[in-house]
Amino acid sequence: MDTLTVAAVAFKLRPVRGTGEYFAHLTDLIQRAYDGESDVVVLPELHVLELLSLVPDLPEHKVAPYLAQFADELEEWLKRISNSSDLVIVGGSHIRKEEEALYNVGILCRPGRAPLRYVKNNLTRYEREMWNLTPGRGLALADGLGVTVCYDSEFPAAALALGEAGAWVQATPAWTETVRGFRRVRNGLLARAVETQSYMVHASLVGDFGREPVPASYGSSAIIAPSVEPFPEDPILEETALGEEGVALALLDRALVDEARSRGEVSNWDDRARGDWTVATPPADEVSS
Repeated sequence: MDTLTVAAVAFKLRPVRGTGEYFAHLTDLIQRAYDGESDVVVLPELHVLELLSLVPDLPEHKVAPYLAQFADELEEWLKRISNSSDLVIVGGSHIRKEEEALYNVGILCRPGRAPLRYVKNNLTRYEREMWNLTPGRGLALADGLGVTVCYDSEFPAAALALGEAGAWVQATPAWTETVRGFRRVRNGLLARAVETQSYMVHASLVGDFGREPVPASYGSSAIIAPSVEPFPEDPILEETALGEEGVALALLDRALVDEARSRGEVSNWDDRARGDWTVATPPADEVSS
């Protein structure tokens, strides 16, 4: 499609009494995106954390194995909702166990077609050291829509690889606890939009349970354009309120991406780094004065 209405969801964690209430919460937010006539809905990273309210005394190191038990049910639900609503759904992320390894994964659901799985490639220290997650390898792209998960968006290589494979919209499901964490992801996506001259969609998990692993959160969801003509001067096209549940909606036009890349006042996409930089370093025997 050459135009897409995209919905970036801010999902606010709340106590639930069972999986039914969790899926009802997801349904409410996807319904809001559907009512806004969206074509694509992007959910945040690890919204499945809401199910921790069922086990308030669970130790931190057991969180990932506990959440992994819901992976199949969640994926089947996302596929079913995508097919019944005719929405493309970037399903945020959840924990999945494959053989003996735990991953932070998600699925990109397309109506009537097989979903694509994506895995978080760059893991935070907490994910590695507390949850013992395994990093992924590779990215997901379908019909011009690519996905990077939270921390992955802080590194240019993934976004550039998706752009070179044909992405003109990139979705980033995210969960950030602090102002600094949120700014790293948001500022990274503003930079990725400039570098690739394409749209970025930032979907944040908000809310908290006042204890680990969700002692706090900070963020908003937004749809971002490159800072170049013919896009608006403010690259944030739409944004939800900080820390609040909501859905940001915007109409994205591929023709504007093509125009920016071919006729913009700068040519970030054509001038992107291709591994040919020369880096000067001091000689090994240099003596300081």
